[in-house]
Amino acid sequence: MKPILFSRVSFLRTYIKLQLYIVSRILYVTKTNLRASPRFKFYRMIRFCECFRMPCLECVTNMSDDFCSRESLGSVLREGKTVLILDCRPQADFIRSHIKGSINITLPGLMVRRLKKGNLKIQCVIQNNDAKDKFNKLWKTHDVILYDQSSTDNNCNTSQTVDLLMKKLQQDGATARILDGGFEEFEKTSRDLCEGTNTTDESIYGLCNLKISDDSGVGTSESDNDNVNSPSPRSQYPVKVLPYLYLGNAQNSADLNQLKKFGIKYILNVTPNVPNKFEMDSDFKYLQIPVADQLSQNLSAFFPQAIAFIDEARENECGVLVHCLAGISRSVTVTCAYLMQKQHISLNQAYDHVKQCKPNVSPNFNFLGQLLEFEKSILCQNSTQSVNEFHFQCNDNVKVPTTQQNCEAAT
Repeated sequence: MKPILFSRVSFLRTYIKLQLYIVSRILYVTKTNLRASPRFKFYRMIRFCECFRMPCLECVTNMSDDFCSRESLGSVLREGKTVLILDCRPQADFIRSHIKGSINITLPGLMVRRLKKGNLKIQCVIQNNDAKDKFNKLWKTHDVILYDQSSTDNNCNTSQTVDLLMKKLQQDGATARILDGGFEEFEKTSRDLCEGTNTTDESIYGLCNLKISDDSGVGTSESDNDNVNSPSPRSQYPVKVLPYLYLGNAQNSADLNQLKKFGIKYILNVTPNVPNKFEMDSDFKYLQIPVADQLSQNLSAFFPQAIAFIDEARENECGVLVHCLAGISRSVTVTCAYLMQKQHISLNQAYDHVKQCKPNVSPNFNFLGQLLEFEKSILCQNSTQSVNEFHFQCNDNVKVPTTQQNCEAAT
């Protein structure tokens, strides 16, 4: 049975009922008081009602069941009742201090937009297995409380992440509320219910290992997500992203027949340990970027070198294969960076195009963050464009393919 969390809306309802009762009694008295003139009775009723003014429509709208008071949450936690608590602040703040038992969820801007579209499940933004199991076990049967640093129901100062997650949970049938006052106010009154941690392990909480994966799945690492020794039909051949640019995996890079079939003579290997099988063959030119699919890796430092390598293949009218181990994270990141800079499109446009070509793309969030920073650097170089969203005009001779034929896997 769900613990009951009382909010100020309960008081509001009682207050309104009391006012309605008072007004009804006034109407009854004025109606039965035949000695007073109609004008006097009406004036007396209005003057009396001014002492019990109803809240304005804005106040009634703002004071809703979407908020839970910090006193109620504190009382429930002290009684040992089970509540699912989601901390929607930056991970650094969560590590510093948080409500005991809470799960940290932090969404970058791109993921916020995808969650809005319904293309991402909330479970996908919780990487830690214990936290994910806890969420799956409780979100349908217990109250869900979300909080940021200082959300209140008085000024609707809720963060986009908190508001979006609450609405998503409510749409899915959960009983979700926002903690009034956020963590800042809760900590003042219930410091004993808060805790901090000294851990710096990025894999413990939140989105750190999250991959942008299929709608039905949860992001995993490349090695876990794809078994190179047991390829799917689509992984047996590279995917054409541009007429000269192909995206693939380690198996594709070792298939000489496929490489020759598509005129691929340039191979960009975005792994530290997958061998360059045809390195001794003078027909092929290699560039190896020794980056692992881990949070600590800085792939963006190699963007200029990778982009120049791909452009060299284009200038020589040769095909170029960009690959990593499974072809879903590192190689996708490099491909998106190339499209953004050379095709003059935003990260959203580049990612959507690559995903249309290869639906199982899943760059990890560290690389995604580097792409966001790369997008900002491109914006700085093109300062005449909007700082909120840039949509450059593509060169007439080099455009991102928009037809299904240009995006389908090479066969």
